[in-house]
Amino acid sequence: MKVGDSAPQFAEKTIDDKEVRLADLRGKVVLLDFWATWCAPCMAELPNLKTAHEKYAADGRLVIVGISLDSDAEAVRGFVRERGVPWAQIALGPAESNAVAKAYHVSGVPATFLIGEDGKVVARDVTGQALQDELAKLLPSTAKASRE
Repeated sequence: MKVGDSAPQFAEKTIDDKEVRLADLRGKVVLLDFWATWCAPCMAELPNLKTAHEKYAADGRLVIVGISLDSDAEAVRGFVRERGVPWAQIALGPAESNAVAKAYHVSGVPATFLIGEDGKVVARDVTGQALQDELAKLLPSTAKASRE
């Protein structure tokens, strides 16, 4: 999976039993965040993801979808509740048995895929300031509005 490839489609239930279909998000910028509760680098990136969500998701043009590789969906629910994570979360289990992780060729976490409005991967494994820079390029009017 590389930049420029069409993002593999999926339809999965979130931890609060809502369906997320990638096809339904066409026309929006989508950040897929493959993570796990036991992953220290994933935890370190969480504040950056919250900043991105606060800055760009309000107008609906950015959608973040977390895809947990945890074996225990209840642990994911508790983590999300305790940390106040506001975006959709899907708990599909370890990469080797997780169809979405397999489709994206994810073997470890963290792994991120930034998908453009056209459904193509525009960046992968971007974190920290690099993620903020990519989002500012993809969503310039929102970035400008957030500085005013």
